[in-house]
Amino acid sequence: MEHIGMLSAREANRRYFREAYRTAEHGWAVDEPSPYAVNYLKQLRRLVPHGKLLDVGCGEGRHSLDAARLGFNVTAIDYEPLALKRARQTAEVRHAKRITFRRADVFRLPFADASFDIVLDYGCLHHQRKADWPAYRASVLRVLKAQGYYVLSVFSPKFRLFRGGRRPWHIAYGAYRRCFTRREILELFSRDWEMLSISEERGEGGGFWHVLMKRRVEAA
Repeated sequence: MEHIGMLSAREANRRYFREAYRTAEHGWAVDEPSPYAVNYLKQLRRLVPHGKLLDVGCGEGRHSLDAARLGFNVTAIDYEPLALKRARQTAEVRHAKRITFRRADVFRLPFADASFDIVLDYGCLHHQRKADWPAYRASVLRVLKAQGYYVLSVFSPKFRLFRGGRRPWHIAYGAYRRCFTRREILELFSRDWEMLSISEERGEGGGFWHVLMKRRVEAA
């Protein structure tokens, strides 16, 4: 297990995010959703209108709120109470409908099997150790309906923290981060999901893979 001082990578992440949401000093967008994720959601709106969507690691809720605006019935989870507090406040100000915020851990999802048509993860998986990837995959797979869809955004080696580095993981301000190669994404997910789209966001602010997948019938 990777450790940071005397802390496990997972506990160090929890402490980092607790402080990040307390101070609101973290460096990621709060209000505007990723146009890549929004584009995938617009495609899915035609395929599963008013479908049930789970937003894993929702943070301040920027993708959850946009998914609800597009007509999905959204359940947004995060393990950090301050993130959920901020998300609920924003949802109230915007008079958002069809959205529920709930504290939960992606490795212990409190939902029945096959509960969701869509699972969205913008930036949760890339904070997990490689040893935990199979457990993460199994957790997502369990709550996704047969032939359900999975929207994933994770760091690529082009992300600024990994450029020129020799290792695929990085610790910044106590938080664990890991980048993915295209091959790793395919190896981790292609057995259970059909890859509908995979693109790498580049340029300033880029360094992400954005992936749209559909659960294979035989994985159900």
